[in-house]
Amino acid sequence: MKRYIYIIIGIVVVAAIAVLVLFLIKNNSATNTQSSTGTATGSLPAAGTQGTGGAGGQNSATPIGTLGLTPTTATGTVATGGQAVVQSFGVLSSQPVLDYFVDAQNTITAIEPNGAIMTVTGGQSTILNSSTINDIISAGFSYDGKKILVSYGDPANPHAEIFTVATNAWTALPQGMFSPTWSPINNYLIAYLAAPSAGKLVLSTINAANPKAAPSSLLSLSANDLTVQWPTKTEFILSDKPASQNAGSILAFNSQAGTLTPLIYEVPGAEAIWSHNATIPYGLVFFNNGPGQGNTLQLRAISGSLPTQTLGFATLPSKCGFNTELMTAATSTASSTTTTTTPSSARTLKAPTKTSPTPYLALYCGIPRNSSEFSSARLPDDYNMMSLFTSDDIFKINLTTGAMQPLWSDATQNMDVSDVKFFNNVLFFVNRYDQKLYGLTFAQ
Repeated sequence: MKRYIYIIIGIVVVAAIAVLVLFLIKNNSATNTQSSTGTATGSLPAAGTQGTGGAGGQNSATPIGTLGLTPTTATGTVATGGQAVVQSFGVLSSQPVLDYFVDAQNTITAIEPNGAIMTVTGGQSTILNSSTINDIISAGFSYDGKKILVSYGDPANPHAEIFTVATNAWTALPQGMFSPTWSPINNYLIAYLAAPSAGKLVLSTINAANPKAAPSSLLSLSANDLTVQWPTKTEFILSDKPASQNAGSILAFNSQAGTLTPLIYEVPGAEAIWSHNATIPYGLVFFNNGPGQGNTLQLRAISGSLPTQTLGFATLPSKCGFNTELMTAATSTASSTTTTTTPSSARTLKAPTKTSPTPYLALYCGIPRNSSEFSSARLPDDYNMMSLFTSDDIFKINLTTGAMQPLWSDATQNMDVSDVKFFNNVLFFVNRYDQKLYGLTFAQ
């Protein structure tokens, strides 16, 4: 009898151990699942690794301040030469961002890669419009951020629509608008290319405030597959799509003078971004020098007599942005005098003269840490096709003095800088590893 009792007790003990083991396995599995899918934990890929896009890490720090940025170690010093001090750095969007705008109150409006529209205030996201759009080709904000232009669908016959933030509504534009882009000044004009027949393109503008009105034609030319940029009121940039194996050109069209000027002619891999400052109309231009000859990065003027300057670092224009800033000059005491007379003597006093701050153009760039690996790739093809990702440090270049100032560097994080913009003394960019919006704030 006792033998049966011992057997029963043994079975109960084994069963209890089995239940305990199953409980521990289940609990451990739940813990692992939570940590792999949560949005508040994790880290960016280890420095130096290549990414695949869209699946990067999260910033786990607690947001603070108006922008929801986290404090960081300051770099640089405040000086009269236009240097900046970084006060904080961090991620600003909880969702991926395709393009964005920041108003004077630091409210961020962004369009996601799927076409949804959101705002971010103090680190908190709100969805304005959840409509999704398949196959987005491009998206961009009007000069005031109140309208968003989206091109999508078949690249050979694209659709275009405008989203108005105030009314939360979409308005369709005529089909077949290639490379649509907003005017850089305070109107709602859109420049685009139309293809009325094979081998012919027409540069036109349409008024987004009245899209049913007839467009205005500015220029007709024999060409295929160009893109248009609109940096200043009267200057349009027409470019071949960049390819490392095909020669392309970049042309400047002045609508006021009616002139078409080649800025880059028949070179492979040519691409550029342009300053919106008509007084300092510089562009950052990249092109290949030929097989085994490396690449060239230059500052070139759209117009006027500004000299062409070759830069001594390796990056792509799409990783940079221009910003017009003021450089304060030292106070002078030698430029004017004041004479005072007393009953006993006369003396001359030097009166200090303050010089007005001088506007200059600053260039902010993400510069790959591994410059040799970056330069040996097929550029810009590999980068534009998302087969190449970079780990960047962020620099500021004073284009008047040539001074190059490091702003941010963290070997533990991968920042593939793109879509660089400047609002309210804050530098914004999209990190291609996670497609989220990041920011650097600076001392006033």
